[in-house]
Amino acid sequence: MIKTPKARILNAIRVLALSFLALICLAPFYVAVCYAFKSKVDFAQTKLAFPTKLYLGNFIDALNVRNFFDSVRNSAVVAVFMVIIIILFCSSGAYIIARKNNKFYNAVYYVFQLVILIPFQTVMFPLYKELSSIGALNTLWGLCLAQAGVNVGYYVFLYTGFIKNVPISLEEASAIDGCNRYQTFFYVVFPLLKPITMTSIVLAFLASWNDFIISMIICQKLDRRTLPLMQFYFFGEYSANVSVAFAASLIAMVPAVIIYFCAQKYIVAGMTAGAVKS
Repeated sequence: MIKTPKARILNAIRVLALSFLALICLAPFYVAVCYAFKSKVDFAQTKLAFPTKLYLGNFIDALNVRNFFDSVRNSAVVAVFMVIIIILFCSSGAYIIARKNNKFYNAVYYVFQLVILIPFQTVMFPLYKELSSIGALNTLWGLCLAQAGVNVGYYVFLYTGFIKNVPISLEEASAIDGCNRYQTFFYVVFPLLKPITMTSIVLAFLASWNDFIISMIICQKLDRRTLPLMQFYFFGEYSANVSVAFAASLIAMVPAVIIYFCAQKYIVAGMTAGAVKS
């Protein structure tokens, strides 16, 4: 097919626009790589120039920081349990909302949608007071519950839109075969939710792994800090260990990148189906 001059111009503009957006997205990663692989001398002399020689001492210093591996463990524990809570409760709750088509459950659904619109800053102090009253401050289970509670509305929204595309005839057939409501959900419906479940796993894990504000409010003790909090303390009032901080950031990226690439083929399908208007 021969392209007209107008089509060629539009295609060139599109390529330039996408290339510009890609550069904007990749710029922070470029800065992180530049600083992480530079010694203090190179950092002072060359700034944003790409390092001519890779210096790995920053990564060794980052791994030797006090409580670094404790922070990794804390982030991993919170992220895993937060994902489990999100998947179990949001999928089952969305299933009831999608199948019980009446005023009460429709109202519940809209309440979850309203939760998405509420800025976290408006519930930050009440959340702190509530967790303090039940002894959940400076605990990993308190942080896990807080993260799940803040994000639950979004994942109920995604699951509900996806479940509405699952044929009810499959559930009716399972009921004829003698399955109760719980068996129908876990053996028939839930396996069909794999795209949105994988999408939710990736998004929930990233939300928990990269969380800073909720972690800063709830986990203030040194042995309960997560990775984002640990990286924050590289920057003091009078000094900043920038290169080591960026090295620690690159190390922290590894689990998130691995999970993303393992589940990336499900993300587009899950997000598209989950965005169906209810």
